[in-house]
Amino acid sequence: MRILIINTRVPFIRGGAEALEKGLINALKNAGNHVDIIRIMENWGAYYDYLLKMMIQTRMMEIESFPLSLDRIITLKFPSYYIKHKNKVIWFLHHYRQFCDLWDTPFSPPHNDETKAIRDIIIKSDTEMLKETKRVFAISQTVAERLEKFNGIKAEVLYPPLENKEVFYCEGYEDFFLFPSRISPIKRHNLAIEAMKLVKSPVRLIIAGGVEDENYLMTLQSLISKYNLQDKVKIMQNLTKKEIVELYSKALAVVFPTYNEDYGYITIEAMYSKKAVITCKDSGGPTEFVDNNINGIIVEPEEKSLAYAIEKLYNDKNKTIKMGKQGYEKITSLEISWEKVVEKLCYE
Repeated sequence: MRILIINTRVPFIRGGAEALEKGLINALKNAGNHVDIIRIMENWGAYYDYLLKMMIQTRMMEIESFPLSLDRIITLKFPSYYIKHKNKVIWFLHHYRQFCDLWDTPFSPPHNDETKAIRDIIIKSDTEMLKETKRVFAISQTVAERLEKFNGIKAEVLYPPLENKEVFYCEGYEDFFLFPSRISPIKRHNLAIEAMKLVKSPVRLIIAGGVEDENYLMTLQSLISKYNLQDKVKIMQNLTKKEIVELYSKALAVVFPTYNEDYGYITIEAMYSKKAVITCKDSGGPTEFVDNNINGIIVEPEEKSLAYAIEKLYNDKNKTIKMGKQGYEKITSLEISWEKVVEKLCYE
């Protein structure tokens, strides 16, 4: 098959969406398909009317008049699914979240006549564009529920596999918890640091990830200084994938108190590394994999609850190790594979 992927990209930024894109391309090629990709540039620093320009740009792309026959178009991030083609399949990563599920949260844009109008246009336009295909897949139940809430669209859940799950392993269980995530407010590193000031056990927290928001990084560093946590909390920036995998392999457990995550590769990576996961009731995607007190702990999104969970896992290491192994058993039993993704997106 000749398959074209449509996605978006913020220059020099790499995260879960980019990992999914890379894994999908490799899987399609390994299945014997001819694959290419078109990326629409995102610009997080632009005014919100730039979103409307992206929508128009994507809609105006004349893919149907392309001289070579395209057997399948696979679209991913907003607004890639605005492209018009009879063979379009949508693997929906997430909405432009600030105007949908994040609208009434601290992560939304300021509410004024302009942003309210843009939000209305985006939601109505999304609904129309999403109806143009026979198949819409969502990367998690969390995302599927958002699609039904905002657009009245029912989507089949199709979990993304890790690009290379075989690189994850367990070397042991040392006296530190790992929080491996890009440095962005929505991941709530500040909540983990606030919790660590209440933790009495001699356990450390390692925060590891690329810096997306320099001001937020400074806020985290200030919190560490404010509570005199220099010996208990360490921020490690811009590590290689190999270094992150090594930290996973040695951690006692993983802390991931993110807010309303779409999917959360971190949860999956932790489970392949045989590590228990602490997450929050409002963390979205991770709660689809963490069974409370079985392969991790799900807590209220507040510092005392998070601190209690950290203490609990540290003080009963045998149970924590067992939780990690049960996480591995669960993730392997779910049979999340690229072969299944290719079959769903291309042949059903």
